[in-house]
Amino acid sequence: MKNSFVNKPERPWPNPYLEVAAIVGHTTPHSSRLWFRTHTPGHFVVLVFALSEIPSDAIDSVLAEPNPTLAQLDELRARSADHYALQFYSFESSTETDTTAVVDIENLKADSHYRYLLWNEDTDQPLLGHQRPLTLKTFAEVAGPISFGFFSCHMPYKKTLFGRTQVVNEQMWDYFHEMLSRHNEKDLRFVLAGGDQVYSDGVETLSIWNFLKKVMRREGDQLLPDIDEMITWYRDIYRGYWGFPALREVFSSFPTYMIWDDHEIADGWGSFRFAEGMPRDEIDEILPDQNDSNLSYQDRFELIQRMVQAAKHVYREYQHSHNPNMQQASPAFPADAYDYHIEFPKGALYVLDGRGQRDFDRSTLKILGKDQLERFKNWIEGLDVETTPFIFVASAVPMVHLSHILVDQGEGFLPDLANITDDLRDGWEHKAHRVENRTLLKYLFKAAKKGHRVCILSGDVHVAAAFRLTDPDSGKVIYQLTSSAITYNQSRALGWALGKVVPDTGVTHDGYQFKRLARYTDSNFSLISVDPDKDMVDFQLYGEQVTHDPDNGDARQNSHSIAKIELRFTQ
Repeated sequence: MKNSFVNKPERPWPNPYLEVAAIVGHTTPHSSRLWFRTHTPGHFVVLVFALSEIPSDAIDSVLAEPNPTLAQLDELRARSADHYALQFYSFESSTETDTTAVVDIENLKADSHYRYLLWNEDTDQPLLGHQRPLTLKTFAEVAGPISFGFFSCHMPYKKTLFGRTQVVNEQMWDYFHEMLSRHNEKDLRFVLAGGDQVYSDGVETLSIWNFLKKVMRREGDQLLPDIDEMITWYRDIYRGYWGFPALREVFSSFPTYMIWDDHEIADGWGSFRFAEGMPRDEIDEILPDQNDSNLSYQDRFELIQRMVQAAKHVYREYQHSHNPNMQQASPAFPADAYDYHIEFPKGALYVLDGRGQRDFDRSTLKILGKDQLERFKNWIEGLDVETTPFIFVASAVPMVHLSHILVDQGEGFLPDLANITDDLRDGWEHKAHRVENRTLLKYLFKAAKKGHRVCILSGDVHVAAAFRLTDPDSGKVIYQLTSSAITYNQSRALGWALGKVVPDTGVTHDGYQFKRLARYTDSNFSLISVDPDKDMVDFQLYGEQVTHDPDNGDARQNSHSIAKIELRFTQ
C-alpha cells in the first residue's frame, strides 16, 4: 500500500505517539469494559486486583522483582478468601484491529476500587500498569450524590509560520485529570466525551483530507487510494491526538463514554449536498473539482464514501467498542447504531448519535433518522419518574444554542462571510431540521411534565454555555449545558457568531422561551453533580487561570472554577 501510514515516520506529530494504552469504558456496579492497544500483536493477560483484598504496595513489591512472573502475582490471591480478589482474562490482539481489543471484566463489587495490569504472555513481561498503577472504580448500587466529568473538542495543534505543527493547550488535560481525581474520592462516576475527540482535518499539517487531495488518482482502471490505506490514516489521527500523557491518564483511570461528531469524519460531515449536475451540489467544497483533480464526479464521490467508511471503521475500534454493547442488550439496536444509554441510581443518560445517520439529502429526519428517534422515544417514555427522576440527553451539536436571527440567514451573506454555512446546517434550529427538532423537544418536555429533571449535554461550538428553556404553557423547564472546547488553538467562527448575534433571552420557533445563564469562550471542561436528596443538579465550568506568586511575581498557570450554576426545575 503505497499511501499507507503504517511505519510512516515523516508524519509531523509534535507530541508522543500513542503506542500502548488502556481505556476504562462502560462500567456498572459489577463489571467494567477495558480497552487496550498493545502495539504489537500477540497473546496477553489482564490481571484485575481488588484493592480491598490485595493492597497496591503488595502488587508493586512483586513487580519490583528483577524478573516478576504471573505465578508470583497469582500467589497474592492467597492473601484473601475472596475467589475474585484476583482475576485473569486472556485475549489476543492482531493488526486487523490495529492491535486494539476489548475485555469485559465481571464479578466486581459495587463502589469498589480495582487495579488492573496488562501482561504480555509472549515475552512474559508486564506491558502496562507496572510503572504507573492503573485503577478503576465501580458504580454504586444505592442512590446518592454522583458527579461526572464532561468535555468535547480536543484539537491541541496549530500551524506555525514556518509550516510546522505546534502543541497548544495541552495543560488543560492535566487540569482535567486533577479535578477528576479530587472528585473520584467522593462521588465521581464517569466521564462523557461529547464529540470531536480527534480532528481528521483540524490543522493543515496533519489533515488527512489534505493528504487525500495530494494522492487521489487513477492508475489504469484502479481508483486510488483504497479504503485499507485510508483506515491507516484515521488510525494515525487517533494515535497522534491521543498520545498526550495526561489525556491517557484520564482515559485509563475513569469510566469514559464517547460519542463522535463531524471531525472524526470530516468538518461538517452530513451537512453537504450531493447532487451531480445540479447547482446545489457541493462536492467541490470537499475535494478539488474535475479540472483540478482529473477525476470524474463519481470517482470523487466514491473516494469520499471510502473515507467515511474508513472513519466509521476506526471509530468503532478506538471509541465505540468500549461503549455499552446495545446490540447485545436489545434487538432494536442494529449493528450500525452508535446511540446508547446507561442507567445509574436515580438517573439515566441517553447518548444520541447525531453524525452516523446524518444525511442532509434525506427528505426528512436528516440528523437522527427515523429508527434512532423511535428508539429514543420508546426509551424516554418507558422511564419511571420515581426510579429515574434525572435524565441527561447527550447531543453533540447543541439543540438550543442558536436563535433564528442567525440561523434564518440560511445560505446568505453572513454565513458565507464567516464560512459557517455547514455549521448552521449542523445546528438543530436550521429550517431543514425544524420538524426533527420540534419532535425531540416535545419528547423532552413531555418527560419534564411527568416530573423528570431533564438536561441536554452538548459540545461542538467551542463555546461553553448554559441555557434554560421554558415551556410557557406548563411552566416546565429543561436545561442545555455545553462544554467546548477542552483544547483548541483559536476561536471558531460560530463561537464569534454566538457571542455577537445570539441574544441572552428570546423565543424559539416553537414558542419555547430561552435564557442564557452563562457563556465562556476559552478552553474549558465541566463537572455535573446530581444530588437526588436535594433534588438538585449543579453545572460547574472550569478554565485556565494565571496567578502570580506573591513573593516574586512569577506567573503560574492553573485551573479554576469559572462558574457554578444551580439548575432549578421548579418555579
